[in-house]
Amino acid sequence: MKNMSRQELVAAATKLGIKKASTVKSVDLEKLIQQSKQAKKMSKSESTGKRGRPIVPGSARQLREAARAERIAANGGVVKRGRPAKAKVEAEAEA
Repeated sequence: MKNMSRQELVAAATKLGIKKASTVKSVDLEKLIQQSKQAKKMSKSESTGKRGRPIVPGSARQLREAARAERIAANGGVVKRGRPAKAKVEAEAEA
């Protein structure tokens, strides 16, 4: 935390809801501010829950994904994508 003046510490503490910030020592104010900021970060991450669109089990996309997963499992988990690469021997002969 950067070095803040006493007035800045008191202002930040009152903004965070710390009562009687003007009567608390500066060192203690810094600790309280740090703790409240960490608590806010943790509460934000816990409150988000599930994100994105809900999954509809019988949708066409879910059926496609299930069929794709079956093909991948039948192929031994290998997924080939895109255009096949040229053989290196042919590429050297053309150059």
